[in-house]
Amino acid sequence: MTEKSHSIRTRGNPAAWAILLSGFLSSLGVGVFSFAVPLASLDARVGSLWLGTGFAGFFLSRLLAGPLGGWWSDRGGPRAPLLWGFGLGALAPLAWPLHPSVSTLFFIQFVLGIVAGLVRPVGLAVLGAQPGSGSGWFRLHPLVANIALFIGPILGGVLYWNRTVEPVLVGIALGMVSAHLVVFALVPAGASTNARREEAGTERAAGGRFAGLLIAIFGRTFGIGLVTAFYPVLLSLRLGAGGVAVGVMYSLIGLSTCIGLPIHGWLRKRSGVDPILVGMLASGAGLMGVGFGTETWHFVLAGGVMGLGSGVSIPEAMTEASASMSGQGRAFGLAHLITGLGFLAGPLVGGATVQFSGDPGLPFIFAGLVGWVCLSFWARRGRENGRGSWNAPLLILLLAAAVAGGWLLARQSGPGHDRLYRHTDVAMGTVVNLTLEAASAKAADDAARKAMAFMRTLQQDYDFRYEEGSVGRINRAAGRSWVTPSKRAYGLLRRTLNFSAVTDGAFDPTIGAATTSPLYFALDKSLLEAKRHLVDYRLVRMDEATGRVRLSKEGMALDLGGVAKGAVIDATVALLRGLGVIAGIVEAGGDFYCFGDRDWTVGIRHPRDKSVYSTVSVREKGVCGSGDYEQFVVGGQDSRSGVRHHILDPSDMAPADESLGVTVIASSAEQADRLATALFIMGAQEGRRFLALHCPQDAAMWFNPDLSVVVTENFPH
Repeated sequence: MTEKSHSIRTRGNPAAWAILLSGFLSSLGVGVFSFAVPLASLDARVGSLWLGTGFAGFFLSRLLAGPLGGWWSDRGGPRAPLLWGFGLGALAPLAWPLHPSVSTLFFIQFVLGIVAGLVRPVGLAVLGAQPGSGSGWFRLHPLVANIALFIGPILGGVLYWNRTVEPVLVGIALGMVSAHLVVFALVPAGASTNARREEAGTERAAGGRFAGLLIAIFGRTFGIGLVTAFYPVLLSLRLGAGGVAVGVMYSLIGLSTCIGLPIHGWLRKRSGVDPILVGMLASGAGLMGVGFGTETWHFVLAGGVMGLGSGVSIPEAMTEASASMSGQGRAFGLAHLITGLGFLAGPLVGGATVQFSGDPGLPFIFAGLVGWVCLSFWARRGRENGRGSWNAPLLILLLAAAVAGGWLLARQSGPGHDRLYRHTDVAMGTVVNLTLEAASAKAADDAARKAMAFMRTLQQDYDFRYEEGSVGRINRAAGRSWVTPSKRAYGLLRRTLNFSAVTDGAFDPTIGAATTSPLYFALDKSLLEAKRHLVDYRLVRMDEATGRVRLSKEGMALDLGGVAKGAVIDATVALLRGLGVIAGIVEAGGDFYCFGDRDWTVGIRHPRDKSVYSTVSVREKGVCGSGDYEQFVVGGQDSRSGVRHHILDPSDMAPADESLGVTVIASSAEQADRLATALFIMGAQEGRRFLALHCPQDAAMWFNPDLSVVVTENFPH
């Protein structure tokens, strides 16, 4: 074997180790960011389709930049594309201070895709250009990358603990700057990624064998793209876990990948088994296991199998790609193009599948099947000449058909005689669960899809975060002009202001002057008190003749967060009734309405240990809660518990401290929602008097600061 003069030597060369170190640092930053983005999107009330599209943008830019990086490396050496790539990654977070929004996070993600597209194929090309490297470097490279991806989500969960993205962005910048410095110091200007391999059989034509490999790689990366975009969301939905816990679960995939890397060598040398075939079969099975999972141990097992499969197959796939042609940049650029297509398709298809099916696990099952079908093209090729038996691919396709058939059969028979169908999705910044009694699975699916679309439409109208919605337009025009909101928004605001008057301002939607600021409850109390003059429901003007609304003072803002969720739930129930749904529960973030001619047993959450404190049976009732455990920071002296939470008392602009949690049962979810907020602020003693005087038909339960429990006489037992 001979090499061109500038090819990098295997031993004692710092450039190859620089590739591994810079790859670790950049992967750590990207891992932190990729984990935090779905959680930030969930907090910002971004739907599944938009989240999938955002990740698809990352993979699209990565796809487009991959061939460019390979071509650039083969033509001018790897140093320049690596330096430019890491430099661009270090600058990307600077977009956030200019326009802090979820759309900016997606823009940063798009830029990071360009960075990944430039540096990853170039780094692999550097390793592949070395004489006699075999699969050794290709075991080290994914080992280092997966160690970073194991640490990244855990670090991301820690950095995003207070639900702010600034620490996450600093982490990205530090990782990219460090990677840039490593390349600058250790990769020589004369390095090349062209390695001429002349032994017989070393360079294989990029024909049927390579094409089969690329198709199999597409199937695997289709699943990886889906996991990157939706696995944190799935874990949150299925397990109800928080940021750090989800990060640990997510990281298990990377950890098991590291464990699987040594198994690759054993399979190749001792057993004679094809590591690509075995590994990708395992990865597909793990994906399907994740889709079916409901318990923590399900996800631990399935994630472990998924990661082990990746660890076994990745080094061999890299070795095969490297052996396809002498121009390592071109070889890995082409492989990166196919990889990017899989990464792009996975989130897009996953987002659309969740959007239309209401089942967050279904995309993972589908991705596993896609991976198996694509793997059959690799299984068809022979060991060396691209020709082989049909036995392996037929067996794979039969397995895929059996899984798909079993899933369809379970879906048809699962609900049983009571015809209850369950759908889960994300809206209003929280998890939405629909339990529907319908004539058929198709009827339930259609109703759930329309209900979720309807909820998102109302969310955009009522949420101050949407500038073109009714509330967003009213807030923008504060102190300047009248605004004509939608009829629904006008009616909701009228009812809300009437309720504010009844509570004498304990419930006040103009608290938005403070709560529209990011992480407002963590601000210094003096900053909140400075906005006290802007909080007064009596300063909201409503023109009944024209249906217009005006906020009297500039700086005022509406926040309907204490009532909008209940209003959306009620409207969704009305829609479902009109669509022929016989009975059901519409639940969003623990608030719900039970409808239909049947009793529903529901649990009431304890505000401290997250357990079910008690259960009650309700029919045609709304049940909503309010507590200091939903959004908070620990520390400060603004409340008796030392917890500065998101529910402010309009009278003093401090976190309300008369209650730890309140649950209300009322005739509508809207009534229960606004009562829960008001009664939380009032506390049990004043709240019981208020209910007896104004809402005697409604019931409530308070958890007091000393953990004692107070209930109204009509609260069901």
